[in-house]
Amino acid sequence: MKLGKKILLICIGVVLFFAAEYILYYIFHYVKYDKYKETLSTYEVETATEYASKGKGSGDLKDYDLVADNGTLKLYAQPSTGFVAVEEKATGRITYSNPTNIDDDKTANQTNKGKLKSQMVITFYNSARTEGTYSSYDYTVAINKDQLGIQSLTDGVRFNYNFKPKETSLQVIPFVISQERWEGFLAKMSKATQKKVGKYYLLNKETGHYELLKAMREDTSLTMQCDQVKRALYDEAGYTKEDYDLDMAEGGEELVLPASFKISLDYKLDGDSVVVSVPTKLIEESNGSLATIELLPNFGAAGVDETGYILVPNGSGSLVYFNNGKKTISDYASFIYGIDPLSADYTVVENSTKTRMPLFALCRQDSSILAVIEDGASLASVKSTVSGRINDYNSADFTFTLRGNEKLAMFGTAGNAATIPIVENEFYDVNLKVRYSFLGKEYTGYSGVANYYRNRLIQQGVIKVDENAAASDIPFYYDLIGAVKVTDFFAGVQYLAVRPMTTFSEAQTIANTLQQNGISNQVVNYQGWFNGGYYHDVTSRVKIISKLGGKKGLEALTKLIEGWGGKVYADVAFQKVSYISKRYNSFYESCRYYAGYAGTLGQVNPATLRQTSSLGYVETLYSLVSPKYLVRYVDKFIDAAEDYAVSGFSLRDLGDVLASDKKRTEPIDREKALDVVLAQIAKFDGLNKNVLINGGNDYAIRYADDLINVPTGHNSYYGVDVEVPFYEMVYHGAVDYCGDAINLSDNYDIDDITLRLIEYGAAPHFTFTYEEANDMKYTGLNSLYSTTYTNWIDTAKTVYENVNSALKNVRGAAIIKHETDASGIKKVTYSNGVVFYINSTDKDASMDGVTVKAKSYEMGRA
Repeated sequence: MKLGKKILLICIGVVLFFAAEYILYYIFHYVKYDKYKETLSTYEVETATEYASKGKGSGDLKDYDLVADNGTLKLYAQPSTGFVAVEEKATGRITYSNPTNIDDDKTANQTNKGKLKSQMVITFYNSARTEGTYSSYDYTVAINKDQLGIQSLTDGVRFNYNFKPKETSLQVIPFVISQERWEGFLAKMSKATQKKVGKYYLLNKETGHYELLKAMREDTSLTMQCDQVKRALYDEAGYTKEDYDLDMAEGGEELVLPASFKISLDYKLDGDSVVVSVPTKLIEESNGSLATIELLPNFGAAGVDETGYILVPNGSGSLVYFNNGKKTISDYASFIYGIDPLSADYTVVENSTKTRMPLFALCRQDSSILAVIEDGASLASVKSTVSGRINDYNSADFTFTLRGNEKLAMFGTAGNAATIPIVENEFYDVNLKVRYSFLGKEYTGYSGVANYYRNRLIQQGVIKVDENAAASDIPFYYDLIGAVKVTDFFAGVQYLAVRPMTTFSEAQTIANTLQQNGISNQVVNYQGWFNGGYYHDVTSRVKIISKLGGKKGLEALTKLIEGWGGKVYADVAFQKVSYISKRYNSFYESCRYYAGYAGTLGQVNPATLRQTSSLGYVETLYSLVSPKYLVRYVDKFIDAAEDYAVSGFSLRDLGDVLASDKKRTEPIDREKALDVVLAQIAKFDGLNKNVLINGGNDYAIRYADDLINVPTGHNSYYGVDVEVPFYEMVYHGAVDYCGDAINLSDNYDIDDITLRLIEYGAAPHFTFTYEEANDMKYTGLNSLYSTTYTNWIDTAKTVYENVNSALKNVRGAAIIKHETDASGIKKVTYSNGVVFYINSTDKDASMDGVTVKAKSYEMGRA
C-alpha cells in the first residue's frame, strides 16, 4: 500500500474515532443524562366507591346529603348540582362552595350567574386551536344531569364532571353540498323558507358546489341562522344524518367537533380543614386540550352585607376590603413564585415584588378561611374579586395552568391569523390540591391567620420558633462584591479581565470597621469570589480568584467573622448562567421555548423595555439551566467546595427563580422543576453548613438559616387597599431575614427606613465594596452605583443601632399581632410580651394611652 493511501486511511480513522467519541459523549452527557428524574415526586389517587350518603341535612342544609363527619367538621354535598357545604360543629357555622341566592344577584349577567353556580371554570384549545371556556354548571348540570356523577371517598366525596356542550345546528348542517342536491332539497321547501335560507349558501362556480357562508362556520354567535338552516333541511326537505355525512365527505370537509373533558373533583375532611383536589391522572380529553382550571372560584364568598377583607400574598401581604367600591379596577392577580421566565413577555412594563406564598384568606369579623396550595403551587395564580365588578360577591381563588402554550407569530398575515398557538401535547401530571382551613374566633383577622399558619408550619417541622430565646443582637447583613469583569486590551485585542472590588483582606478591613462601630453580629454575603467574579462561569469547576486572596484569604475572613458570632456565606448562582461562561453549552443545556431556541434573558432596555439586552455588557446576558442538568452542576459544586472553610453558601437563585423547560422531546414543567430545585437545596442543608436563601420563596424556608431580599412591602396595585407584614408575621422568630439593600433603594430617609425595619422585624441590609463604586461604572454591575463602604459606615451604624435597640428584645419571638390605629400608629405585639408602637406619620399621635412622637416609636409590654 502506498504511503499516501496509508496516511489518508489513518486520517480518516482518526476523524472517525473522534467523531464516534463525540457522539458517545453527546449521547451519555446530554441525551441519556436523566439523574433529575430521581428527584421527581409522585402521588396516588384514591379509588372511589359507589356513592352512599351518611344521612340528610336539616335546616339550611335540607337539600344536601351528609357525606363525611370527622368530629370537627361535617361535609355536605348536593349530588344534582355539585354544591358542597362545610359545617363547623363547634359553632354551627356553614361555608358554601357557591352562594345560596345566586338568582337574586343584581350585578351578574346570565354567564356570570352560571360561573357563580360552578365549582370549576376551565379554559382549553379545541382541535382548531381556538381558545374556549367552560363553566362546570353551564356545561354539565345545566345541559344534562347525567353529566355530573358522584362517588364516595374515605372522609369525603368525588364529583365526576363531564364537560360537554349541547349539540349545535352547525354540527348537523353541511358546509358544502353539490348544486344538484342543494337545489333538490331547496325545491322541497316553502317559498318563504327558500328565500330565507337560500342566501346562506353561495355557489362556487369553480367547483360547482354550494358552500355555507364562512361567517356562519366561524362565528359562534350566528346560531339563529344555523338553526334556520337545520329546520329547513330536516323538517321540510327530509334531510337526514346520512345525507349530512355524504355531503361532508364529498366536499372533503371535516367538522371541528366541540371539545369535551372529564374531570374529577375530590373533597376530603382532614382535621379542621377540607382538602380539595383535582387528580389529573383521571382527566380525559376529547377534541381539545385542557389549558387551565380555576378551582372553586366562589368558595366562602362574602356578600355585599358582610364586613371583612381578603388577605392576598402580594409581596409581604395586602388586604382587599369587601365591597371597597373598586368596580372599574382590575382584580388583583399574580402568579405564585412569579411568572415562569419561559412564559413571561419580553417586554417589562413594571418592577414588581414576587408572590412568595401560595395562599389567600377570607377574613370576616368572627372567623377566617385560609386557603393554601399543597400541591401544584408553581403552576398556579391567585386572584381576588370584589363585589360590584361581575357579581355581588367578594371572593378569591386559584387558577392552575395544566398545559403550556405560546403564540407563534406568522409573517405576512394580519389580525387573528397573525398568531398561531403552540400547545403542549400532554397536560401536567399533578394532583392539584388546596387545603381550606376554618379558623374560629381564636384566629380572627390577618394576625390570627398568620398565627394559625405559623403553628401549622411548626407542627409540620418546616420551621422552629424558640419562644424562650434570650435577647441578643440582631444580624447586620451586607453583600460584598468581590470581583467583576472589566473590558481590557492586550496587544490591541479586547478581552474581559477580572477586577477586584473587595479582596478578602479588604473585606476584613470593612468587617473590623463595622465591629469597631458596635456591629459584631455580621452576616456577609460574599459575591463574586470564584470562577471569574460576580457573573461567574458554571460550577462544573470551582476556582477561587487568586487576586482576591485565594482560599486562605477566604478562610481568614470567615475565621474573623465567626469569632464575633457572625457568618460568611459564599454566593453562587446555579440557574442563571452568564453568556460569557466558557464551560456551558447553551444549545444543549438551557431551558428552551417551544419554538426550539434557548431562553436567553438579560437587562431591561429603558428605551424598548425588553428584558433581553446586555446594554453593552455581554456578561449580563444569561441562559437558564434546564432542570435536567441542574443536578449535575450542583453535585460538581458541592464536590469541589464542601471543604471550604466558610460558614455556608448563599443560593442566589435556587429560592428565587423557577423555570420550566419546554423542549418538545423531553419537556419539564414547572412543578417538576420545583422537585428538582428542592432536592438541590436539600443537598446544601446536608453539608452541615448554613444556607442563605435569596428572595425567600416559601418552599425554600425549611432549609434556610438566613433569608435575604425578602419582601418588606407590597406592590401598590389599585386593586389592593392596605399593606401588611404577613410574610414576616409567619417567619419572624424562626429564621433571621432582611429586605433589599438600603444603600441601593430609592429611599434614604433614615427615620422611614428605621421604622419600616422595626415594624417588619427585619434586620438592616447593605451592599459594600472596598474600592470606589465608580470603578464599576463601565461594568455589568454599573447599577450598583453607591456601594463604597466608607460613604455608608456612619449610616449603617445609625440604622443598626436604632433597629437593634428595638428588635434585639424580640429576637426569637413571633409576631402575634399587627394593628393599625385610626391615628396612623402601627402596633406590633410579640409572643414574649414586647409591644412596639410605631408612628411613621408627620404628627404626634396616641394609642392605648401611649403617645408616640412623629417619625418615632415606643416600646412597651402587653
